[in-house]
Amino acid sequence: MNPGGRTVIVTGASSGIGRETSREFARAGANVVLASRNKERLDALAEELSPLPGKRLVVPTDVREREAVEAMVARAAETFSGVDVLVNNAGLGLDASIAEGSLDNMRYVFDVNLFGYIYAVRAVVPHMRKQGRGIIVNVSSVAGRISTPYNGVYSATKASINSVSDALRLELAEDGIKVITIYPGFTVTGFRDNSLHEVELPAPSRMLQGVPALAVGRKIVQAVRREKREAFVTFGDAAGVMVKNLAPRLVDWGIKRFWLASRKPAAAAE
Repeated sequence: MNPGGRTVIVTGASSGIGRETSREFARAGANVVLASRNKERLDALAEELSPLPGKRLVVPTDVREREAVEAMVARAAETFSGVDVLVNNAGLGLDASIAEGSLDNMRYVFDVNLFGYIYAVRAVVPHMRKQGRGIIVNVSSVAGRISTPYNGVYSATKASINSVSDALRLELAEDGIKVITIYPGFTVTGFRDNSLHEVELPAPSRMLQGVPALAVGRKIVQAVRREKREAFVTFGDAAGVMVKNLAPRLVDWGIKRFWLASRKPAAAAE
């Protein structure tokens, strides 16, 4: 699908991957609906993108609230006479022990990372069915394929997104709606600053070279253009998942040897 002249909703658009994805769709000439909780940042982004082709619509939205998501999608469809692409991107991290962590925090992360996606899908599908076409992009993570200690709940939300995407792809095929899953690996953003922290984890290894959020945004737009089933951002991400599938004990050993051993003592969960 050529994004030019199309209407694209991006959740989590105020920062990181969502922000860069919005920029890339605007550069491609799309009408971009900017959704997140931070209205001030959305307004600033809309102003920044104003010289580019297409139009911008700012709709402050908390994806945990089903009614808010439905209202956002309805406003987008009314303003632009439909919705062509949904980019489910809003997400939240959690560093916590599964056995001892806060259950409230775990539920909160599932509400954002999984149910926020489901609410958006349920809201947008009727519009796409009416059009007879559409693309849903679910931004997952390599973490949904390779789970690491104290990130298990976050990884579980991303693994759930993978399963939801696979099922949706089959359920919606006859409606002309395609589903794309994107697997970013380590990305240089402020994501960790906004995460929930119950334990203190080590900084990423210097050997791990993160990619800028722009690279993920470009990969998402490319995947929409090519209507790909799924896409990794780097070859290294895809190779890592392949190794995990072929030699899971080797990956477990590597995580214990180079990552878990450097973890600092846990802080008490709030």
